[in-house]
Amino acid sequence: MRGKTPSGSASNAASVIVVGVDARAMGQVRETLGTEAVLPTTPIPYEDAVAAVRRQRPDVVITGFDADPEEAVRLAPLLMNEVGSKIHLVALSSGADPDRIRAAMRAGYREFVVLPADAELLRQAVHEATFAEDRDDDSGEVVAMWGSKGGVGTTFLAINLAGELSPVHRVCVADLDFAMGDVAAFLDLTPPQSIADVFRNIGRLDERMLAGSVAVHSSKIHVLGQPSDLEHREEPRGDLVMRVLTATSRAYQYVIADCGSSLDEASVTAATVADYIVIITTPDVPSVKDTWRRLQFIEKLGLEKERLRLVVSRYDRKTAQLSIADIETNLGRRVDATVAEDRNVLRSIHEGTLLRDVDKRCEGARDIGRLVSLVTGEETAEESKPTGFFGRLLGR
Repeated sequence: MRGKTPSGSASNAASVIVVGVDARAMGQVRETLGTEAVLPTTPIPYEDAVAAVRRQRPDVVITGFDADPEEAVRLAPLLMNEVGSKIHLVALSSGADPDRIRAAMRAGYREFVVLPADAELLRQAVHEATFAEDRDDDSGEVVAMWGSKGGVGTTFLAINLAGELSPVHRVCVADLDFAMGDVAAFLDLTPPQSIADVFRNIGRLDERMLAGSVAVHSSKIHVLGQPSDLEHREEPRGDLVMRVLTATSRAYQYVIADCGSSLDEASVTAATVADYIVIITTPDVPSVKDTWRRLQFIEKLGLEKERLRLVVSRYDRKTAQLSIADIETNLGRRVDATVAEDRNVLRSIHEGTLLRDVDKRCEGARDIGRLVSLVTGEETAEESKPTGFFGRLLGR
């Protein structure tokens, strides 16, 4: 998972440096951490942070985002270049601003805490930094599955991609569609706890709690699902989504995040921290037009194009409204994979099973098997300038 690396300490109290905060925030940090951390007498200015980290080699650096967010973002890679990526960086703010949260994640901050509301989260972050083993990052890969619109098969592909990985990897599907997510229903599962329960107990989140919250399918896919009733669904803050994905990526080799088709804070957060972003479209004008807009949105977020994967689902060469060449021309990038329209899909959903278990020789199952290469680090699509209808229509 991007920007998530453990740190280590040989003592029982973490060595902590606090950067760029005022006296009030410093007092909140001191009150929150108590005897769990060795704290400086006063906070350090942004401009002195690199030198201080070079001298003291702390376990944790807490950086304030209220006074100068841009300087706080700029500081993160400088600190990691100075002492290595194992340093535990925590962003501190008085409010949960989504843009600041995403900027902090992209820069490399491991946590984003709001005091005094997130006092327990800060204590847990420092505790983890103190007792983490001094080893290289072994977090799993996070794959964000994002549909261009509803009905393109995002949940189906997320589940079946997980099914292709599960025979040899520990895999969890995290349902981040807070509108109509139904990953558990697709697999006929009833998780003991929902992702909403996890958010409500975020201060206690660890691998043991996570294990007690997931449901396990016969294919060995683990599912962290949405509540079964819409009444208890509430979109969380981006920093809480980040924390759940961080914990899940420590427990699993692959985390498949079903982001649905919404451009909400949860899905944008997942895309920001994901190792791969799989955009799913269908070969029709409305879906491809929405895909074009989504790609523009991703570009504005500053997310790296190298992480993007484009999949055309429900593809039938004979009946498709748009050919693959049409789609590539209009979007300005190569299609990385196609998944055929397959009559066995509905049967697999009705039976709560994987497509390969309905008919492993069907065209759809074979195509899904090939999707694995998209999230195992192989070469991605080349970019080119859009020259088709949407490029002209929308000013590119």
